[in-house]
Amino acid sequence: MTLAGRDDELAALGGATTGVVVEGAAGIGKSALLDAFGDQVRGEGRLVLPVRGYESESTLTYAGLLAVVRPLREHLDAVPAGHADALAAALGWRAGAGGDRFLVGAALLSLLAAAAERQPLLLAVDDFQWLDRESAEALLFAARRLDRDPVTVVITRRDDLPAPASLDGLLVIRPPGLTPAAAAEMLGPGFAPAVVDRLVAETGGNALALQEAGRGLTRPQRSGAAELPAVLPVPDRLQEVYARELTALSTEDRWAALLSACAREPHGWTFRHPLHRAATLLSATAAERRAAHAALAEALPPGPERTWHRAEAATGPDDQLAGELSRTAELDRTRRGYGSASTAAERAARLTADPAVRADRLAAAAGDAFMAGDGDRVDRLAREVLDAPSAGPAARSAALGALGRREQYRGSLRRSAELLARAAEVATGRPLLRTLTDLAHLRYMLGDPAGMADAARRAVAAADRDDPEQAMLAAYLSGAAQVVAGRPDLGVPLVREAVALLESDPALRDDPAQLVVALLAVRWLMDPAAGRAYVDRRLDRAREAGALGRLAFGLSIVAGGLAWLGEHRRAYAMAGEAVELLDALGYATEPGVAHETLAVECAGRGLHEEAAAMIRRAREVADLAGMAVTPPHLALSIATVALCRDDLDEVVRVLEEQIEVYGGVGRHLDPLGVAPMLVEAYLRLGRDADARALASRFAAAQPEQPDADTAARVHRCAALVAPEVDDDAFEAALRCHAAGVDQTETARTLLLHGMRLRRAGRRIDARARLREAARRFTAMDLTLWAGRAAEELAGTGERARSRTGDGGALTSQETRVALLVAEGRTNKEVATALFLSPKTVEHHVGAVLRKRGLRTRTELARDLSTPRG
Repeated sequence: MTLAGRDDELAALGGATTGVVVEGAAGIGKSALLDAFGDQVRGEGRLVLPVRGYESESTLTYAGLLAVVRPLREHLDAVPAGHADALAAALGWRAGAGGDRFLVGAALLSLLAAAAERQPLLLAVDDFQWLDRESAEALLFAARRLDRDPVTVVITRRDDLPAPASLDGLLVIRPPGLTPAAAAEMLGPGFAPAVVDRLVAETGGNALALQEAGRGLTRPQRSGAAELPAVLPVPDRLQEVYARELTALSTEDRWAALLSACAREPHGWTFRHPLHRAATLLSATAAERRAAHAALAEALPPGPERTWHRAEAATGPDDQLAGELSRTAELDRTRRGYGSASTAAERAARLTADPAVRADRLAAAAGDAFMAGDGDRVDRLAREVLDAPSAGPAARSAALGALGRREQYRGSLRRSAELLARAAEVATGRPLLRTLTDLAHLRYMLGDPAGMADAARRAVAAADRDDPEQAMLAAYLSGAAQVVAGRPDLGVPLVREAVALLESDPALRDDPAQLVVALLAVRWLMDPAAGRAYVDRRLDRAREAGALGRLAFGLSIVAGGLAWLGEHRRAYAMAGEAVELLDALGYATEPGVAHETLAVECAGRGLHEEAAAMIRRAREVADLAGMAVTPPHLALSIATVALCRDDLDEVVRVLEEQIEVYGGVGRHLDPLGVAPMLVEAYLRLGRDADARALASRFAAAQPEQPDADTAARVHRCAALVAPEVDDDAFEAALRCHAAGVDQTETARTLLLHGMRLRRAGRRIDARARLREAARRFTAMDLTLWAGRAAEELAGTGERARSRTGDGGALTSQETRVALLVAEGRTNKEVATALFLSPKTVEHHVGAVLRKRGLRTRTELARDLSTPRG
């Protein structure tokens, strides 16, 4: 077995030449260390003899010794006769008195030595404190005299209980509590570093308590989206230990311990072990805990901490206190995060006498829980509101809205739309506009532009134009609906108006609740560069506010836009973070396309297995969302991944199906947008006539004045199907690319032109195109395409210069770390931004430097500042 954080202890055990005692508190990991060492030496060819003490058998003479001797009975003839008789009699194998205990110890010594001549031994004695005294003395007698034989004796014992025999003279190892890094390794994926830090702090790194606490947390709690319980569970075995210690205290000392345990900050007392705090709270009655909180509240000045203690001491409704807690929730939304705000809002509701007001506060708590990404809490609180007869329209609308937004990530977009439609029926004012916005987004994702337009019309009719948020959302929805309807001339000015309001109004400028609107506005403007001024700021604000649910969606949207711009490093980094965050939050689906973006980015780096895994995940998302036919964006991602691995038949199959079902629209619903990739696949498969026909259809399908990127692809298709190299068409494509935003397509056009030139025997002309293509692909970190350009360049007789280093592609997380390090951030700052531990960041920095052939962080910053395109 592997063991987290115990390398030093395992090394000490492996190097021991005498008996070893591993001692420490219950649950610290002594038994696990012994088991791991046993597995290690078993692999080296040793025979492991496990022995365990049991409290129930501690009075049974030689019960422990029997477990040692039984597997070695065949060697009993090698033991001197008198010793053998004493040992056999002690164990009940022969009639007679047990004999002197030292003779029994000597017999065990001889037996172990004889067995070790055939195979080295490890005598692994666990829970030595529960061994019967006679067995303990015999084992120690042998252990102290086996220093020349291939026998190792390792004993574990609790340090709070007396040993049945003296352990003097043996090497002692005291394992410390696990570090956060080791705890994270033991707990496994899904635990945010801040959560691991809190668990370690409250358990003192006790392995058993960490495992128990980890198992008891929900996914949102593990990811940091939801607050941890005020008291972590204490395993029964540890609870018994600490309860005995508490009962030994005087009444005054127990009261002081309870006060300290209830305090959020230390007030005089500190606990010898953090688990004593949890045990103290668990052992106290509810009345005792309330009394302690009341005493603490009395001693504190007015403020949030005093309010919390008063709330914990309350025994019934208290409207004044509930009001204070509601104000605390409002502060938490801007300071501590949405998870804290949800907790405060719910506690306020529990103290509220008026049932209608209580429902309003529970609904607010559900909304905060959604922003935090705590789906289980959303379900519980929203259902309680909907089941309450006293809940008014506002509360019911908020609860339905929270459930609908939660449903977007849990599985069914259609069910989400149904819930949001119900919420919109009873909502008014801002809640109505917010609900209609989310409903419009869903209608778009479900391929229902008419439903999107209807939501926009309702928003325009209901909006209070004196309220900046309502005015902004009305303009945004109306503009987005016009763009989707094919009237960007009408829609884009309205979306620009919405963006101006978003950025100028102080309340909207940094509100994480507006993150998705701000990011999707860029989509409707059809200009990914439009969000450069605010994207990073808004993502950072969502991180700081703990709006992890919105952050996951936001990262997904931004990653797709960055890929469109050709900023593939950041696209790769953000798509990977979005996927990790979605997994940590337990979201089965995602309204964005993070999995698709990550698949395409992996494929562009030659990471085909990783790309295939992400495509599978993206298909699952589409299936869960109720999409019977592969949507255009997913089909293009599948085809792109297939093109990267040269699976041209898959490219053709997927894109021909899209033409049949959706008319072959592109990723941005552009007419016959699948054509450029399909033309290329046809030509490479020898289907020249099909390629020429499709290129003509593609050109004819475009409006009189297509956007620059589309015009570039039209010219490129014409150049590719020309019987001879058509330099004019390729040049026209490159001129249009220069006016567009899609830098990846620019590099692909250069590559395709260079390939045609080389095959036409124009090697000198080809070199210029291929050189530039290789440079651009390298600058974008698209190593697979850079490699193909280099291969083509080698075919002209010129070898492209390659990057030093081991050549391995960076992982998404390594890329994330590299980008932040290049900004000059410290490991601790990077760890905070990415919800990682500083040790993890340190490891990634080393890997990045090695892979890129660099020595310092300064060189890394210089390397990543390479201009794109």
